[in-house]
Parts: sequence; C-alpha cells; structure tokens
Amino acid sequence: MHESSMMTGLMRQIESIARVQDATRVVGVTLRIGVMTNISPDHLREHFAMAARGTIAEDADLSIVEEENPASPFANQILLEAIDVAG
Repeated sequence: MHESSMMTGLMRQIESIARVQDATRVVGVTLRIGVMTNISPDHLREHFAMAARGTIAEDADLSIVEEENPASPFANQILLEAIDVAG
C-alpha cells in the first residue's frame, strides 16, 4: 500500500528530527499536502494515526495545509513542514 510506505518514511523523518532535538515526544506535526496527491486530509489523518501508534508521535496533533496550485513543484507530494516537540 502506497500510504503505508509513505507513512513509514514520514515517521522515520519525524523520529529523526525529534532525536536531534532530544525530545521525549512529538506534540504536533504540520504536513503540506499537494493537490495532485490523490489523498484526502481525512484519509491522511487516519493513516498518520495508525503509523504514529507506539511511536514518539503517538497522539500528536496533526495540522494539514492543502496546496491548491496544480503548478506547484510540490503538487504531487506530502511534505513535513514542522514538528512541535516536548522535553
């Protein structure tokens, strides 16, 4: 499943950033979703919640920014824009 492998990569990226910041948990994540990704924000939230279970990002608030410009160089991508961490 495409979403599963994408979420695995995203969780690796989140955990790596959190480790560099000596965080004990991730409290918030902001993703930018391109208009051409063919995944709805609700569907992305479901996959994120499943992928985050048992990780440092479990129960993190997820914010999604929807890119609406099909000419954007990121129109077919989901990008990690920011994470908020705790101690």
